[in-house]
Amino acid sequence: MVASRFADLARADFEITSIDEKTLDITDKEAVEKYLTENLFDAVINFAAFTNVDGAEVQKGDESGLVYRLNVEGPRHLAGSCKVKNIFLVHISTDFIFPGTENSPGPYTEDAAIPETSDGIGWYGWTKNRAEKVVRESGVRHAIIRYGYPFRAAEYELKSDWARNLIKLYDEQKLYPLFDDQTQSVIFIDELVAPLTKIIKDEISGIFHIVSSDTTTPYEIGKYLLEKYAGKPVDVQKGSMEEFLKAEGRTPRPRLGGLKTEKTQEILGIKFRTSRAMVDDFVANL
Repeated sequence: MVASRFADLARADFEITSIDEKTLDITDKEAVEKYLTENLFDAVINFAAFTNVDGAEVQKGDESGLVYRLNVEGPRHLAGSCKVKNIFLVHISTDFIFPGTENSPGPYTEDAAIPETSDGIGWYGWTKNRAEKVVRESGVRHAIIRYGYPFRAAEYELKSDWARNLIKLYDEQKLYPLFDDQTQSVIFIDELVAPLTKIIKDEISGIFHIVSSDTTTPYEIGKYLLEKYAGKPVDVQKGSMEEFLKAEGRTPRPRLGGLKTEKTQEILGIKFRTSRAMVDDFVANL
């Protein structure tokens, strides 16, 4: 959902080879080595991941399962081969690597230490956490890009996003209460392109947060989105994520999450926009 849009918009700046699991299984170390030997690249961007948060939780603790192999071993193989070939590796990550709890709240800075235990972190978040550690310790020239809650105006049939889901529920009159006690960052995918392009072109190493310049709540940004879409006031009920997470069997996810962007903006010399400005563009381009 994210990579395909980036590829569409970044082709003006790069010669891009988009590969899927049929072309290369990144969980296969030998296959990765062979592919990067036979095909020459200046940079590799790893957008691949198992991102179904609840689906991942079914495999919690299983390092032989697909979630771990794709989210941790895949980056390990890419980092190892890119180091040997001196290829700049860009690894995509998330604020789900942090617990986002009362004891360890966000929004997190680029320099925030990543947890070394999985306390309060779901299996998806923990595998992405370990992937960052693998990439950082590999010795490869790399950049780690964290973002959260991406959404796109360009249609994409294979997967929907939070914004399109919200509009669909509104149109079908099935809208449910939205959390007003969850802190999050969002990213209109089109606005990922300029900062990511600069990082790749200049091969800028480090950890970068590419999201809205502010944080928001699902209720705040959801209500704003629906009212922009409908062109009129929309009645949205408030819900509590704190209460939601108390129910038995819930997957841990950051309630007090989000990402700070000041350092990233300063390094790249790019001013990021607010979540509301991003929604304005999203609605205008639907």
